[in-house]
Amino acid sequence: MSKFIKRGDDDFESTLSMLEKKYHWHGGEPDAEVIVNWNKREVKELNAVSFYATNSAISNAIKRCRKGIKSVEVMTDGATLYFYPKYVRPLHLVLKVSK
Repeated sequence: MSKFIKRGDDDFESTLSMLEKKYHWHGGEPDAEVIVNWNKREVKELNAVSFYATNSAISNAIKRCRKGIKSVEVMTDGATLYFYPKYVRPLHLVLKVSK
C-alpha cells in the first residue's frame, strides 16, 4: 500500500515532516537501499528525478532540499521523493575523484 502526495496538497508538508522524523538516524535493515532514478523520459514528461530509500537517506534528503521536492510516495517500507530536476546535481558528482 502506498500514498502519493503532491506539493500543494494539504498534508504535503506534514508528510515530509513525518518522514524526516521517522527516518532520522534510521540505518535501515541489512538490505536497506537507496535508488536514484534519473530517467530521461521521467525528467522530460514528469519534470522529476525520483529518489527511493528505506533508511536515513530520506531524512537527509528532506533536510537538504525540502523546497526541491515535487511530490512524495509513502510506502510501507521507505518512500520515494520526486525532485524537480533543477535541484538535482549530475550523478557523476557523487563519485570521489581517485588518482
